[in-house]
Amino acid sequence: MKNFLASLQLQKDNPTLLLAQFRALSSQIPILYVLLIINALAVAITHLKSAPLWLSLYIPVALSVVCVFRLCWWEIRGKENVTAERAYRLMKLTISGAGILAVAFGGWAIALYQYGDASQQGQIAYFLVVTGISCIFCLMHLPMAAALTTVITFSAMVATFLFSGNPVFVATAVSGLFLILPFLRVINSYFQNFVGLVQLTEELKQKQAEAEELNLVNSRNALHDQLTGLANRRSFFLSLEKRLQKDPSSPPVLGILDLDGFKPVNDVFGHAAGDLVLKETARRFVALVGEEGIVSRLGGDEFGIIFPCSMTRQAIADLGQALCAVVRDPFEIPDGSVRVFGSCGIVYPDIGEYTAEDLYEKADFALYQVKSKRSSGVEFFSAEHEKILTQRHLIELELQANDFAKELKLDYQPIVELRSGRVVAYEALARWDSARFGRISPDAFIPAAERTAVIGRMTRILFAKALEALAIIPRHLRLSFNLSARDICDHETSMALLAMITRSGIDPRRIEFEITETALLSDFDTADQVITMLRAAGISIALDDFGTGYSSLSHIHRLGFDKLKIDKSFVMNFDRDARCMNITRSVANLCQNLGIASVAEGVESEEIAEGLKAIGVRLAQGYHFSRPLPLELAIDYAARCEAEASARNSLSA
Repeated sequence: MKNFLASLQLQKDNPTLLLAQFRALSSQIPILYVLLIINALAVAITHLKSAPLWLSLYIPVALSVVCVFRLCWWEIRGKENVTAERAYRLMKLTISGAGILAVAFGGWAIALYQYGDASQQGQIAYFLVVTGISCIFCLMHLPMAAALTTVITFSAMVATFLFSGNPVFVATAVSGLFLILPFLRVINSYFQNFVGLVQLTEELKQKQAEAEELNLVNSRNALHDQLTGLANRRSFFLSLEKRLQKDPSSPPVLGILDLDGFKPVNDVFGHAAGDLVLKETARRFVALVGEEGIVSRLGGDEFGIIFPCSMTRQAIADLGQALCAVVRDPFEIPDGSVRVFGSCGIVYPDIGEYTAEDLYEKADFALYQVKSKRSSGVEFFSAEHEKILTQRHLIELELQANDFAKELKLDYQPIVELRSGRVVAYEALARWDSARFGRISPDAFIPAAERTAVIGRMTRILFAKALEALAIIPRHLRLSFNLSARDICDHETSMALLAMITRSGIDPRRIEFEITETALLSDFDTADQVITMLRAAGISIALDDFGTGYSSLSHIHRLGFDKLKIDKSFVMNFDRDARCMNITRSVANLCQNLGIASVAEGVESEEIAEGLKAIGVRLAQGYHFSRPLPLELAIDYAARCEAEASARNSLSA
């Protein structure tokens, strides 16, 4: 009991809670006074003829006047900002006032009880109960006042009706007696929840204030890269926008340069060595560009260059080549020296209006073109690039329309077991036949979907079609479905795919998800979690395009892939290039040693198929067997292969 009473006390040393209580009371207590006035006057009116006038009129009117006065005070002064100390004093007075008013109204009601008939006495009981419940709900945030008024009003009712001699009133009194304790517990429970909510709100405000302070500190240091001392990405774009605002008709020349071969430096020699390379690269770039230009580190191993305004196109081209050449000089690190290469994309804009984002996108696209050729050097953004970029933008706009969902479909390329010649699975390949642009290559619309963040929706649409196909495909055949880097690093998408499988009733063991090495590099930890979850559901996971990325053997071991798909760039040259043959053989041996399947992509001749079978590759796909087919034709193809395999087995038997 002692602990219970202590929990109801005002906490003078908690100003935040005191102010929260006061604010809550300021909006609830006026409601309580309104209820008291209405109920008291209702009782008074019904007793005017049966009770003395001083009891039926003067006292309730006087009490109502007091309530009106207190109501007006709370409406006017209760809305003011008060200190915690003043709130404490006012709430202490409120507790005392609540007790006094409860005694006054309760005593008045008991005095009226001896007048009137049974229905009027029942009204007295109703008045006391309603008064008690009203006090409970309106004084919840001041639990001592709520508990005090509850005890007084219910005690008054119990004391009055328990000895009335009327069985109904006696039963009402007994019920009221048993309600006191539950109501007190409700008051305490509600208040403790309120205290917890106030504490949580205060903690959140404190964390928000800390975050704002941290943001303020970061914003002060937000214009420079801490490692190299160069301007950072934000500063780079601010400088670019400032120059565009100063002379919109003469946009600056912009270059984006990144280091080829930098990641292996980090992987082999550690990040400390990588940091040394980046700092030395920054020093070399600044020395070449000079003070008139701006060199920024945009992130990772990517640098941005705003070239001096006075330079001609040829001079800029020469400087771009010099920037690429200077990084080819050895970098000294504690373990020796390392070499990297540079690729540079430059936009030399015509006279016109551009935004900073326009210029960056064009320079970045030119850089992408250099890197896609797997050669270091300089590339200027050209009219041909503009055409490609425009097409890319049109595709991205088309993806924002809802109609693209109706235009998506899947083709199915058979995956064949080399020894038996039987089809064991299909790879589902996305197709988009746009009403506006015709057939759009997956190499164009899949990256566009990733850039515009609609890849998750596209994956769901295509996977729904894949599940429909699986319901038709013979049960012994599996289906392989490609997931993008965004898909495999998105818990929401993976959970949605699992839910779709469950609803479809398809056996998850018939499904295989293919992921690329790029997906692993974008967010390995998340990819690890998603892959583990998918494999736990019975789904197989294959690593696609193996050999062209940067996956390590530790990744393969840790993630526990069920298959490795050998990239077609090795398979297509298998019979002409000894190195491709050796790489393919090494991957096949790796798969055999790990106890997982190997799949060769891009098989286009019988000689390659036989050579792959000879070195232990188990599965293959490619135009030699079949192009991607509509579902019906793919099923027919599998049936023909099965019949031919059975015929061969019969002849050999």
